[in-house]
Amino acid sequence: MKRIKNSIKTRHGASSIFLAIILSALILVECTFLNYVWNLDYALSVNTALKTEIDTVLSDYNRQLFDVYGIYAFSIDDVDDYCFNKALEINGLDAKAELYVSSGYTLTAEDLKTAISSYYFYRGSGIAFKGIVEGYSDLLIEMDKRGIFSQVGKFMQSPAAGYLSQMIKGSETAEECISKAGGLINLEDVLEEAEGLDSIRDDYKEFIRDFGLNIDIDIANWDSLLKSISGLESAVDLLSDNSPDAVKKFFVAHYCAYNFDCWIKPKGDATINGTEFKAIHKDKHSDSEYLITGHNTAGVMELEFITANILICANMLKDFANEKFRNTVEAIAEVISMVIAALTEGAVQINPKLIAVGLTFYIATVQALKDLLTVLGGGRAVIFEYEGQKMITMNYRDFLYLYSLCTPMDKLLSRSLEVLTRDYGTLYKGLKLEADFKGSTYSVDRSYALYDAGEVIT
Repeated sequence: MKRIKNSIKTRHGASSIFLAIILSALILVECTFLNYVWNLDYALSVNTALKTEIDTVLSDYNRQLFDVYGIYAFSIDDVDDYCFNKALEINGLDAKAELYVSSGYTLTAEDLKTAISSYYFYRGSGIAFKGIVEGYSDLLIEMDKRGIFSQVGKFMQSPAAGYLSQMIKGSETAEECISKAGGLINLEDVLEEAEGLDSIRDDYKEFIRDFGLNIDIDIANWDSLLKSISGLESAVDLLSDNSPDAVKKFFVAHYCAYNFDCWIKPKGDATINGTEFKAIHKDKHSDSEYLITGHNTAGVMELEFITANILICANMLKDFANEKFRNTVEAIAEVISMVIAALTEGAVQINPKLIAVGLTFYIATVQALKDLLTVLGGGRAVIFEYEGQKMITMNYRDFLYLYSLCTPMDKLLSRSLEVLTRDYGTLYKGLKLEADFKGSTYSVDRSYALYDAGEVIT
């Protein structure tokens, strides 16, 4: 009987061992599966936390930068793992993954151009992009029709330029000059003309002395004036170009001229949306001048000189169109011609009309300096006038816009980005976040859709 019992007991023990083996394998499989599911769940939570973190970073863009300049960008220094860890905790998980920024995508000049196009998509209809250039173009066309450039050029190349320059800049009065002609000219007969010449001399000396920039108008300056005018021809060429690149150039030029600080501070000067520049940076900066010339103080001086030359041309055109003015100047020119002939004993005979052109040039110079002071003070100067009507007036910002149109777009964009970096730090448009967990790396890579989508306006 004992042998039978032992045999039965052995069979039951084998079954138990067999079941234990099966169950242990099943438990192992189940535990492995559960661990896999748990790890998968944690991985999904990490991915969700990464997306939450990057959405938080992108939504925390610089509000002032967007409001003023239309740029979506953030600072990499503001990125932390707070939202990442909180997203894991919300799902009842501990932060066992380490978060780090593997790469950040800085804003480029091309990105800035995209942002500017988007910026003007909403504002462009309310801004006259070509108005300033059209006025400047009309000014050049009218001067060409009247032959003003060629006439002044002939005057500058003639002996009249030297004599007239001496009379206007010299210490002798008109009466003293006329008296040297002996009895050939009766002072009483030309008294009114002599007073007119003295008035021109006094105005010229007063404004050259008081202006403070040591500007001197002489024969050589005509060449620099022509150089300034011809240098702006590229702006006029844009008028007939309706290509997408030309449209973008208008956008970028307007953006640089009207939306950055400048050295001159007209009354109420601010960005396009009305933000005062002191809210962006404390000190006064010549930013727009720098964007155009690549220089700060020297850039201000350079643009003021070009502005003075444009104003000289504008005033010459207005004076040539004024019949009363022409008659007065021609009468003074007749006297000056007689004085020169008398002083040289007839060796130098100069056409009075040529001298009248030179006088107009000097008078326009004085008028231009007055207008320049007005512009630098925040006022507007008349650029194109037709039949007594002021067709085009320009303030300092308008001149900057004209000059921006003649500056290569890549220069404007790269310098603009430099100025923005100075005020707001290094700007990022996107980043790549990564987190490590149990030997696996999880990542998410994202930038603002504005830059990924490309140009808004074509």
